[in-house]
Amino acid sequence: MLQKPMIANPNQKARMVYVNDQIKASSIMIIDDDKQNLGTFPRRRALEMAEEAGLDLVQIAYDPEKMLSTVRLTDHGKYMYNKGKEDKEKRKQQKSKELKEIKISYGIWDNDLALKVKKAEEFLRSGDNVKVSIRLRGREKIYASKAAEKILAVKEMLAPVSKSQYDTPKKEAQGYSIVLFSK
Repeated sequence: MLQKPMIANPNQKARMVYVNDQIKASSIMIIDDDKQNLGTFPRRRALEMAEEAGLDLVQIAYDPEKMLSTVRLTDHGKYMYNKGKEDKEKRKQQKSKELKEIKISYGIWDNDLALKVKKAEEFLRSGDNVKVSIRLRGREKIYASKAAEKILAVKEMLAPVSKSQYDTPKKEAQGYSIVLFSK
């Protein structure tokens, strides 16, 4: 029964799954499907046990110091299918942080600003990062210092739930912005 080593997940870097004859360790610790330790056996005896049971030895871990391989006595296809399902479920559970952007104008009124701050706070509490930006158009560019103050005010309002890498807003071509990270 010579099989090629299978890759557990082709999207990740190659982590080989060795089966039956591919396991080269001199002693093998066998664990059955119920996760019960059946004991440690010489390689030849472990392969005979797997053949008698009509199952495969699938390597789970290897200790090079002791030349000991920990294997599961199971059906190889079923093991790979379940491992793929578990990996997919783990990836689904992971949530990546996104960068959400809140755009405000120079002449925004206080109640509108409060709504934008409230929405930014929701994003930060859910674990996302928020970029607050002000775009200055035309004659508004002469009030650049007031726009920077407005961004700093938003930063202060969100201080309990966020932190920023920089103390001052970043100057951009059309205005100012600052990135706030969730705590």
